[in-house]
Amino acid sequence: MNNDSCFHCGAALPVRGRLTVRIQGQDQLVCCHGCRAVAQFLNDNHHQDFYQYRQDKKPHNQVTDAAKDFSGMDLVVDQYTRNMADGMLRTRIKIDGMYCSACAWLINKVLHQVPGVHRIQIDSVAQSVQIDYIASRVQLSQLYQAVSQLGYRPLPMDVENEQNTARKKQLKEIVVAGLGMMFIMTLSVPLYVEGLAAEAPLMRKFFLMLSMVVATVVYFYSGKSFVKNALRDIKNKHLGMDVPVALSISLAYFASVYLSFKGQGHVYFDSLTMFVFFLLVGRHVEQRIKQHSLNAQHALTALIPVSVLRELANGEREEVPLKSIKKNDVLVVKPGDTLAADGVILAGHGQCNEAILTGEARPVEKVVGQKVYAGAQIIKGEFKCQVTQNTHDSLLSQMADMMAAAQSQKPKQLQLVDQIASYFIAVVLLLAAVTWVGHMWLGTGLGMSALMAVLIATCPCALSLATPTVLTAAGMNLIKHGLLINHTEAITQLAKIKHWFFDKTGTLTDSELAVVKTHDVRNHQQQNIDLSQVTAFLQQFSNHPIASAFPLMSEADAQAVVVKSQVKNHPGQGVSGYYQGSHFLLGSAAWLESMGIELPKIENNQANTLVYLAADNSLWAVFELSGRVRTGAKALCQQLNLLGHETAVISGDNSAAVESCANTLGIPHFQGNLSAADKEQLIANTQHAVAMVGDGVNDAPVLARAHVSFSMKQGADLAHAASDFIVLGQSLAPIGHAIKVAKMSQNIIKQNLAWALLYNFSITPLAMMGMLPPWVAALGMSASSLLVVMNSRRVLGIKPQE
Repeated sequence: MNNDSCFHCGAALPVRGRLTVRIQGQDQLVCCHGCRAVAQFLNDNHHQDFYQYRQDKKPHNQVTDAAKDFSGMDLVVDQYTRNMADGMLRTRIKIDGMYCSACAWLINKVLHQVPGVHRIQIDSVAQSVQIDYIASRVQLSQLYQAVSQLGYRPLPMDVENEQNTARKKQLKEIVVAGLGMMFIMTLSVPLYVEGLAAEAPLMRKFFLMLSMVVATVVYFYSGKSFVKNALRDIKNKHLGMDVPVALSISLAYFASVYLSFKGQGHVYFDSLTMFVFFLLVGRHVEQRIKQHSLNAQHALTALIPVSVLRELANGEREEVPLKSIKKNDVLVVKPGDTLAADGVILAGHGQCNEAILTGEARPVEKVVGQKVYAGAQIIKGEFKCQVTQNTHDSLLSQMADMMAAAQSQKPKQLQLVDQIASYFIAVVLLLAAVTWVGHMWLGTGLGMSALMAVLIATCPCALSLATPTVLTAAGMNLIKHGLLINHTEAITQLAKIKHWFFDKTGTLTDSELAVVKTHDVRNHQQQNIDLSQVTAFLQQFSNHPIASAFPLMSEADAQAVVVKSQVKNHPGQGVSGYYQGSHFLLGSAAWLESMGIELPKIENNQANTLVYLAADNSLWAVFELSGRVRTGAKALCQQLNLLGHETAVISGDNSAAVESCANTLGIPHFQGNLSAADKEQLIANTQHAVAMVGDGVNDAPVLARAHVSFSMKQGADLAHAASDFIVLGQSLAPIGHAIKVAKMSQNIIKQNLAWALLYNFSITPLAMMGMLPPWVAALGMSASSLLVVMNSRRVLGIKPQE
């Protein structure tokens, strides 16, 4: 086994995170997941002779011929794609070199022209693209090829080794530029000494040539990414952010080389190295902030373990990589573990913290038969669970996909900014040309310096980042507090909403019923039996949803009476059984009347569900059941009233029940007995922008009609939600938090745009007049972009009201 190079391709092995693959019974070292997958494929399909006949012709020796050949991706398509419900395949590709909205527009346009590509979602913040395609019409390698032909470098989203390599390369470029900058600044001191050219011309020539050598290394090594990206943009006939940057450093370098050999005029080697250094540092810091703070996929999946404990059919346990987990596998989880996949508990019990899924940090008790979800942390207890969904189909993955999809959307506000930015670059180039001509005509001697300053300082990077970074940060904040964004446009709309409509059942009230009133009609002799004990005993044997409205019996009490009791279910009617020597019936009025029990008339103005309890042919009690007011509903309504917003309840329930709910919550307007069509028409006739909060199932048409909509999470139907926002927990408090986030987000967007425009409009005259050194322009441009990103990150720190 060669410890220096990859067994498959022969490339140098990474220092950390080395991977192995078993070939013909021996472990061989490989450099990345791609080589491991291809080598494994060759071995599994009995093609090991490939390694015997290739001799010394390893792939890395043929880079020139195969640099843009992605056919190997078709061998591992299952690893980098997943099947969708509509029969398509979905893949996510990291786009190395995509830095601005113009790049995103070009990639989107070209990929849409590939036959078989159905949906494309580009996230310029995370520098990635999600593609849904028809496998029978296009291969995965063709998608990579299409991106590569534009001059970008496509990478599988989960190949972290290559991303780490790219980051290390960028850091090396920064180090080279920084060292070159300091060295040239030291060499430049003698060059600025008056009289040195006359007294020691050879010394000046030596320092000048040495500066040129160092600048050449900086330009062709550290600055080549800017030039490469600019040439790609020009080839594709669109103006990206790197065009003015590359033009500036290229003019500075080649003009300085010419003047160095000519032996006269001012050179710009020091300015060149300084703004290459500042630009690289600024871009590196900006990318790190966006990838780690504003990346939905990273935020949601960062806690998922890379390996899990799997129990085999023979009872043995083995630790396996996360990617090896499949549906129906049995996993063993212990206190402190994080669940790696969705499943159902087979044995044991425990408490889970599902804050990453619901925003609610309270422990949730989980027992046999209940579902558990990837991302939940085990606080205490130990259990075995059977995987019910492949890892890429888990609830957490659905949330990540929806967040990524939302981040890839472009609200009208962002589309306008992108349009301005695209024209701005053309204006920058025009201003640079006018600046150079003006200085040449006036004979100021500052033409080249002013030209470079204009090209660098006026690049609209900050303007392009002003809106998307804020919207991304808002989405990250909301999901952390239990609210998932389905449509990014809604964040910009929510701040303007002043009229709110609420559904009642399942929205303002819990979908599960609870006993809200008890009518005790027993005689004195019957008072010695506790009604709650009777109902608790009977309901534990019922499978009707209404049974959950009654409290559970303790295990000790249940064991004491179950042996002596006979309980029988009566589907659609109720349940009967013996308790302390009496025969009890718990069920509907019709059932008890059919059993010959006389029932009194109960005044039920709220139209609550009535459940009757009888024993030995006489009525004992009548229970009124209704949905509890949902947690956070009252606080939300109070917040809306304080803000001066109009609120109303529109429900299909009877008017009395709707009125009671509205009065409890302080909602002044309400209507009951409405059909879904009635609700939709009511919202359509409203003259103002409105928000609708519904249960997400029955209210889908109404939610779609509203300008902004919220729905309660519907488990597996999460991806099919019709609403703009999805409340992940059981409380409505996240909606109030969303209003706060939306308002602050709008303010920060305005601040970013104001700063970006103010910076560009104020710096441009200084640059054109030659009053701004090029290195200061580079520092200013990087600082302005970083300021926008850092200001946008303030949204992440917004906390809910206590």
